[in-house]
Amino acid sequence: MNGWISLPPTEHKADWDDYRQQHDVERAKLAFFQRLYRPTSTEKKAAAQPNDTEPSKLTLCQMGASQRGEVLLARYDGDLALDSASETVHHYDGTVWCPVSDRDLKREMVAAFMEEKLPYSPHGISSAVDALKLQLPMMQPPERHLIGFSNGVFDLRTCQFRPHHKHDWLLLANDVEFNSPISEETLQDHAPQFWRWLNRATANCENKFDRVLAALFMVLANRYDWQLFLEVTGAGGSGKSIFAEICAMLAGKGNTVSASMAALENPRERALIVGYSLIILPDQTRYVGDGSGIKAITGDDEVAIDPKHKQPYSTHIPAVVLAVNNNAMSFSDRSGGVSRRRVIFNFSEVVPENERDPLLRDKIAAELPVIIRHLLHWFAEPQAARHLLAEQQKSAEALDIKRSTDPLVDFCGYLLATDEADGLLIGNAEIMPFNPRKYLYHAYLAYMKGNNLNKPVSVTRFGMDMSGALAEYGQHYLRKKSKHGIRSNLNLDLDTAIEWMPKLTRDNLPEE
Repeated sequence: MNGWISLPPTEHKADWDDYRQQHDVERAKLAFFQRLYRPTSTEKKAAAQPNDTEPSKLTLCQMGASQRGEVLLARYDGDLALDSASETVHHYDGTVWCPVSDRDLKREMVAAFMEEKLPYSPHGISSAVDALKLQLPMMQPPERHLIGFSNGVFDLRTCQFRPHHKHDWLLLANDVEFNSPISEETLQDHAPQFWRWLNRATANCENKFDRVLAALFMVLANRYDWQLFLEVTGAGGSGKSIFAEICAMLAGKGNTVSASMAALENPRERALIVGYSLIILPDQTRYVGDGSGIKAITGDDEVAIDPKHKQPYSTHIPAVVLAVNNNAMSFSDRSGGVSRRRVIFNFSEVVPENERDPLLRDKIAAELPVIIRHLLHWFAEPQAARHLLAEQQKSAEALDIKRSTDPLVDFCGYLLATDEADGLLIGNAEIMPFNPRKYLYHAYLAYMKGNNLNKPVSVTRFGMDMSGALAEYGQHYLRKKSKHGIRSNLNLDLDTAIEWMPKLTRDNLPEE
């Protein structure tokens, strides 16, 4: 009734003779006496519930993998869940769900063994983590109408602020504490540094002022689902870096990552941007490419992720992308996949060296609560911000940037479109004599030569790409067969094309 028990400290069933054979007599003796314990009396067992007492009787060494998994879960207060795409465990810290690596889970399990001064094996630790994952609930996607702050959640649907709840499934939250506005609060009076910077960056243009605010709201609300990306270009000292810093503050420094266009297109490098709400591409060298990576990410497509030492997987990356550069990016994609996602802002106003404030970033950071409150007030209806960004996409400023980086788009600026295919013949490079006033392709070749541009596209590629280039002007590319060849709906605007038109062609050659 009052006997003592000693069990071997092994992962599998074994008696003391098995333990002696695997180790030696002295170690077996030592372990035997260290493991001695007296079980509770029969009366106490009967009074207690079996499910309540059984785990307490077992040491970690005696538990199965699933029981150790329960112990590990309890060490995180039960606030663990599993992301089904990446098979990553997340822990709710009272604000957001933070990823916990397998390595950290194993170390926590080891800590439990060490606290009890019990031996463990790597296999036993790994099996506990694997068993834990099988027990955890699956994470749900976060609600799009919730914006997390350090002290609670702002609901865009109800325009109410409330405490955090783990079933919001937020992965990200701003570092800023949300407070109610003071009486008659305005940006001009209560965020003067931000107000002055924004007016100067937008050259006091009211429309552009509102559109930049819409871009900031997109970052604050993490509206990656709008399937847009921001590109800010301009000379050094024009305010691009301050804009990027403000965006990082709105998203939260811990939610912001710096990357490159190459990283967006490479599965191994893409692993570094998973889990962030804002991806900044800073000081890009001039990019020329099809933009497949940025198109897939901003289009909310699943992309391949190949993390080191882990199984590759595919997932969505719910992040806003901001590119900051002195020279705008040049995309070869003509399908419209990049163009319809690209929102370009050109900061043309360069601040003189003697007027620059090295403390401007910190001053604006102090005004951040005011800025956030006003963004939430102005864009209580989020679609208003999206509409402003759509206007910026079609602005003359954005078109000028595209013309400066894409010769074919610029060439289309010298053409006049009609509703019927009654304009220039398409032609090809072999037709003689060379006549830019009669053949559209000849006009394109003359434009390329007149602007000292190399590598004109072939006539086949020209025909394929013209639709996308003309779409930047809101025009359609029409063609129709005629007895003289294929005729387009385009004519040269001779008043502007004279800039690059060969002199003989300007004056002497007939149109037909």
